[in-house]
Amino acid sequence: MLKFFMLSVGMLFMSLMGEFMFFFPCLLLLGVGWLFMYGKDLVSISFFGSDVLSWSLILLTFWIIMLMLLASHMYKVTNYFYQKFLFVLMTMMMLLFLTFSTLDLLSFYIFFEGSLIPIYLLIVGWGYQPERLQAGIYLLLYTIFASLPLLISVMYTGTLLGGYSFCLLKSFSEDFSWLSFWFFFSIFAFLVKLPCFYVHLWLPKAHVEAPVSGSMMLAGVLLKLGCYGMMRYMILFEGFTIQLSSMLVSLGLLGGLVVSFICLRQVDLKALIAYSSVSHMGLALGGLGSWGLWGYSSCLYTCLAHGLCSSGLFFLSGVVYERSGSRSMMINKGMLEIMPSMSFWWFMYCIGNMAAPVVLNLVGELGLLGSILSFSMFTLIFLMLFSFMGACYSLYLFSGTQHGKYFSGIRSLSDGMIREYLVLLLHFYPLFFLILEVDLMTY
Repeated sequence: MLKFFMLSVGMLFMSLMGEFMFFFPCLLLLGVGWLFMYGKDLVSISFFGSDVLSWSLILLTFWIIMLMLLASHMYKVTNYFYQKFLFVLMTMMMLLFLTFSTLDLLSFYIFFEGSLIPIYLLIVGWGYQPERLQAGIYLLLYTIFASLPLLISVMYTGTLLGGYSFCLLKSFSEDFSWLSFWFFFSIFAFLVKLPCFYVHLWLPKAHVEAPVSGSMMLAGVLLKLGCYGMMRYMILFEGFTIQLSSMLVSLGLLGGLVVSFICLRQVDLKALIAYSSVSHMGLALGGLGSWGLWGYSSCLYTCLAHGLCSSGLFFLSGVVYERSGSRSMMINKGMLEIMPSMSFWWFMYCIGNMAAPVVLNLVGELGLLGSILSFSMFTLIFLMLFSFMGACYSLYLFSGTQHGKYFSGIRSLSDGMIREYLVLLLHFYPLFFLILEVDLMTY
């Protein structure tokens, strides 16, 4: 772990040298392979360590960043601040690696908030429209507003435990009134990063204004920081979490259901995919709030599946935007006739987005449904509506882009390139085969 950290630091500084960047994908794959070989048996050194949860999300981080690099090939062709773009990618990779691998609560807070900086730079520096400045401000305000309560909670937890190690986290029995404030202060930042309904407005703005690579990182990894933080920190309130499970499950289900209806009135491709991300994360929040092993492990499966599927959908919307110059579903119609080969991938990712067989989304959402139903059978009607609406907006996305009469101005669009098919295949390959490894959390 220490060697890999030193390698990451070295790559960060060497990324300023253009000659070195030819070997960048090879070194990323080397890092992924190194972590995969040693897996969950990594030895903890200092305040670094790895278990199944962090190991899975670190692999997801490296995979998505490698695909971000492939998706941003146009920056290299046009030399659009390519070295600075790679420097931001390397910084993001190192911060996320440190966030998921640290065993220290205070260090986790620093790296958790530090991961905001690279994505802000991506949105403001490589975004498409002038509104990206407003999206960056939204992102900063929401995250910083929720950051102070988390810092207070971390400091209080360290004082109470006598240290900041994750190993010291355990249940406490204290006065209910104070414990409720402490619990809210602890998880509020994670609910914003998730994002939970009511504090989700920064996400559609950030997605719409971000470049393709920025949207892939936001959907693929940064939304998982909220789930990861809650899965780590809620162990401290294990006894108290059961008392607040009704609030978390209700917030996740009702918020996700409302956002599902919002999806059906979107005409912007990226806005629709962004709101569907909020809906899926609402279901993950409900499963995590039910606080059982089934919901806990299914939340991890959903994080991995949503990270790959949603990132692929954002890449597909980026492919359409590069050709037609618009993300409007009013203009990008009839793609089945214009880009027939790409329509296959639209279909595969749309059925993945609705959690249909045979992708990992199915296992994650079935586990979440079972966990929430075991918590309360009264949630059955909401879960039925949730699944139905998920199919509705996924089919709306597919039929709205692939069918209908196409706009005559985009008749000359070319079909996909080999690089684009490679990115889509590398998104779908783990999404398909990870369904064979759903016993991961039982180790």
